[in-house]
Amino acid sequence: MSGCATSAQPPTANNSLPADLRASPNEVLKEVLTANGDQTYVCRRTPSAVAGGSQLLWAEQGSEATLVAADKQSAGTVVPGPHFIAYDGSYVIGTPLAEHQIGANTLTWVRYKAKFDAARRPGEGRFADVTSIQRIDTKGGLPPQPDCTVEGVRLLVPYAATYMIYREQSAAPLTTSSATSTANPVD
Repeated sequence: MSGCATSAQPPTANNSLPADLRASPNEVLKEVLTANGDQTYVCRRTPSAVAGGSQLLWAEQGSEATLVAADKQSAGTVVPGPHFIAYDGSYVIGTPLAEHQIGANTLTWVRYKAKFDAARRPGEGRFADVTSIQRIDTKGGLPPQPDCTVEGVRLLVPYAATYMIYREQSAAPLTTSSATSTANPVD
């Protein structure tokens, strides 16, 4: 995984992203998490345009990665769905709103809308009040070639990314010691 370690450089600024990947004006940055893990693929038979045949291609199943906070402590995981699960029991399920292929050999950058969030008690936990998440600054995560040879085989491809976690500007910042809050408006 050393090839996928995230750098100490600050993440790409919200205002420099493609417009549909940017946080909305009524959102503020709640937390920045980095991730190191694997993008999972399964070799599947898909229809081919050539003489009504089929071919074997890698089908994306989703990410499985550890989320790391600014203090270098593990904060939770991201698993296929995508589900963002904090170690405090709070979680959010993301629905992709926009996606862009920024780099040639790396996962897409995505903006997810938080379609559900939960905690032991409403309004508590690292992922309480999350409205959207951006996956940016990705490294790796794509299969070496689009085709495969053995149907049903799984492939794990290492990747790294930055996840920008947003909440509504009017929501009170989280005050637990397990999460970092910021009241700075989106740049």
